[in-house]
Amino acid sequence: MNDLSVGVEIEATARWLEARGIPGAASLLRRVARQRDQAVQQLGLRPGPRPNETKMAERTAPHDLDAVAEVATLRTDVARLQALAERAGWVADPAAKRMLRWREGWWELGHRRRNPRDGYHDTGWYLWGPVGSYDGEWIDRHKGPAVEEAERLITRHRAATRGGAE
Repeated sequence: MNDLSVGVEIEATARWLEARGIPGAASLLRRVARQRDQAVQQLGLRPGPRPNETKMAERTAPHDLDAVAEVATLRTDVARLQALAERAGWVADPAAKRMLRWREGWWELGHRRRNPRDGYHDTGWYLWGPVGSYDGEWIDRHKGPAVEEAERLITRHRAATRGGAE
């Protein structure tokens, strides 16, 4: 755990990312949360209890302002994190022979050896995506063509889901 508390949801998300082998995104998420908390405190949006305030006054305006500021900064931080992750492209994890990327959800391109009992009927690169997209679909035997095909499939999936939602 870090020296400054970043909140239960942020810490749970960071642990989830670490458990899936994405420690860089977890540390970025924690750093952004700490920066957000420091900025909110510096702006005076989270005032500590003042001795001359009543308990009722303490429960009203400061907490409403705190909630609004936290929601606004959290949305901004999440959007910024998603933009940075999408711009990063495929991030390699050579130890596990896989690559991860963010494009409106986490995508994984992983290399698996042939093992029909586990559902891998061919050696090569398989694609996993958010719920409702791809779940371990074989892409190609070689990395270069697999990355190109994965990009094409992700783009096609995103266009189809946007078209269906509108």
